[in-house]
This record gives sequence, structure tokens and C-alpha cells, in this order.
Amino acid sequence: MSFAAKAYRRMLYKMVGIQAALITMVIVGSYLLWGIEYSASLLYGGAVTVVTTLYSGWRFKLGTEQVDKPAVMMAGLYRGTLLRFLMVIALLLLGLRYFQLDPVAVVLGFVVAQSGYFFGPLTARWGRQ
Repeated sequence: MSFAAKAYRRMLYKMVGIQAALITMVIVGSYLLWGIEYSASLLYGGAVTVVTTLYSGWRFKLGTEQVDKPAVMMAGLYRGTLLRFLMVIALLLLGLRYFQLDPVAVVLGFVVAQSGYFFGPLTARWGRQ
């Protein structure tokens, strides 16, 4: 495995860890204040973010393995991004319509976990082993 692949994998796992830590802190606080139903909705919203982050990482890995044709690689990356957005919409609708989760809590869990994207680059150690 190349250095770039190892660095990307490490960064992806760190990003998922940051997202999981953020949503866990919010879930614990909400459980103490509002109970299990609200916390379950927060967990679902956060899980949507974590699942789609892992999906994006997998699609990025698949797309960058086709280095010989840049146009094909870019098309794959755009397709992966579009599929990620569709997956987010489908999973959120599933939680809101089918599971009848609290909409505010689901969206809040999603947003809190998404904020991990802002904290991830702050922990990066570019160029170091």
C-alpha cells in the first residue's frame, strides 16, 4: 500500500472518529435532558453522516485507482458525490417517514456529525509519518 493510500485511510478513520465523538457527546447530553427517544433520533442523524463519509471514502479510493485515465477518474468522483447526496436524502427520508423519528433531532444529529469535517483538517499532520 502506497504512502498516499495509508495517509488517506488514516485521515478517513480520523474523520469518522471525530464525527462519532461529536455525536456521542451530544447524545449523552440529550439523554440526560430529554430521554431515549430524542437520543435515538440524534444517533440516527449522526449515523447517516458517518455511513455516507465511509461511502465517500470508498468511492474516492475506487475512483483514484484509475489514474491512467483522468477523465474517467473525475467522472467516477462526480458520480460518487452525486450518489452520496442521494444516499443522504434517502436515509434521512427513511428515518423521518418510516421510523417516525423526531425531525429536529435527526437534522441536529446530522449537522453535528457533519461539523466533524471542519475539525478534521485541524488534526491533520501533512507530510509526516
